[in-house]
Amino acid sequence: MRNLALLLLPLALLGEDAPRSCKLKLAWWNAPEAATPPVLALGPDVRNPSEFAPQVMNFTTEARCLGDVAEFLIKRVSKDPKTGKEIVSWEPFASVPLPPGEDTLGVIMIADANVRQGQGRAFHLGADRFPLGSIRLINLTGRELMLGLDGKAVGVAPGNVTTHPRVFKKAEVAEVSVAASINGEPRPVFTTKSEFSGAFRLVLFVAEIPGSNPPKFEVRTIVDFPQPEAKPAKADPTGKPSPAGAQNKPR
Repeated sequence: MRNLALLLLPLALLGEDAPRSCKLKLAWWNAPEAATPPVLALGPDVRNPSEFAPQVMNFTTEARCLGDVAEFLIKRVSKDPKTGKEIVSWEPFASVPLPPGEDTLGVIMIADANVRQGQGRAFHLGADRFPLGSIRLINLTGRELMLGLDGKAVGVAPGNVTTHPRVFKKAEVAEVSVAASINGEPRPVFTTKSEFSGAFRLVLFVAEIPGSNPPKFEVRTIVDFPQPEAKPAKADPTGKPSPAGAQNKPR
């Protein structure tokens, strides 16, 4: 019976729910003040980390995460005082909860002045909720915001995310505006007129500058284009693998 229990144990483990798998599209809110760009990885396993270096307000960096919380590690390089050799270590940097419901998420990373600690904000980027041609506002303030597009405005609660109901299908020029509720009155924060289309998505981030009086705001944008999928390499007719970059020449 004991041997039977040991044989059935792997089957029981297979019945457990597998950890959630998410694709994260990463960007820095601003460039951390460091001599070299910070290199990050996802924990907890740091024996063979997949390194990545996000860009500022650009979603071209992607990483795969397992679970409902992204544990970010930062790469530290120091020198052994005796040998002078480089020592690489990975330290905890930021823990970012991942919202449920989709497997494609955007993450904005923010670092302190010394790049010792960081924080991040994750939000949905799936095509079902945020299709091409849409405009989305991510409210990083503690105030009610209004996202306006050609005269129609939608409210965005403090700390929330809202996508405007209008979706552009073709190239059009439109005016986008953001207003903040201050003492019960709307105050203009941001206005721009630009050309939009169904070829990309626009993400607006609004944060309040700490300690500003009267309140001031910082607005940043990301124009998110769909990333082309990597094409599989063509098979050699002889069945032998072709070397990287090799091309078939006419005989």
